[in-house]
Amino acid sequence: MENFKYTIKLLRPKQWIKNFFVFGPIIFSNNLINSELLWNNFLTFISFCCISSAVYVLNDIVDKESDKKHPVKCNRPIASGKISLFQALIIGILLSFISLTIAISLNKYIAIIICLYLLNNIIYSFKLKNIFLIDILSISLGFILRVLAGGISTQVEISKWIILCTLFLSLFLGFGKRRNELIVLGKNASSHRKNLAEYTEKLLDQFINIALTCTIMSYSIYCILGSCNDNFIWTTIFIIFGVLRYYYLMYSKKDGGNPAEIVLKDKQLFNCILLWGCTCIVILNI
Repeated sequence: MENFKYTIKLLRPKQWIKNFFVFGPIIFSNNLINSELLWNNFLTFISFCCISSAVYVLNDIVDKESDKKHPVKCNRPIASGKISLFQALIIGILLSFISLTIAISLNKYIAIIICLYLLNNIIYSFKLKNIFLIDILSISLGFILRVLAGGISTQVEISKWIILCTLFLSLFLGFGKRRNELIVLGKNASSHRKNLAEYTEKLLDQFINIALTCTIMSYSIYCILGSCNDNFIWTTIFIIFGVLRYYYLMYSKKDGGNPAEIVLKDKQLFNCILLWGCTCIVILNI
């Protein structure tokens, strides 16, 4: 029973909230009532949950030694010795197989995206995560691939402004995560991750401000030029509040290390996202 608990912890189910990006296209295209497309979208979500968990397993295997030096990550199942490397490897392979099986059954292009997502993360785990700026861009690519997969499963063309908004939002979250690592690890930051020696709090503050501004602007432009409904401009209220609330938590509460956990534990942020989704659906059906 205890081994099962650590296996679930290894999969990081809280991080699956990131995979809700695949539902963006079906919401914006007003196809939520189309049961076939919704089912395909849901299966795409499940496929991403499996492959993202497989990636987390791989990352924990690669980072086993460095995680032992981290005050929080040292409690991860592999770093703490609760799950063996062999067990983790079997779990990762099984999850990858399930993900690809689901993707292939849906669409060859979704299967290609899943493979690209896996390849990107394999390269990230072994190389890119130690390269200044490229590490964050690699993470952002994962979010864009989620949106693209959601568009394919929903059979709609995705606005270029939504792609840009996804890019800037993921950069905003990524830079915030690096900033949190610098604060938590202090002088030991570079020993945990080599490229942290090239980041500084001041530099990351500037990157965060740029990404924050671009996120709001790109979403606003989408609502004006890319949306099929002029009333979408009202949803910018939730986007502005949401990113500024996250900004506040990042700086005032010293959060930012785990975006998924912040969304789940902060009621205001969670309710903002929920209200944004409901408002989008209502506007599309007016």
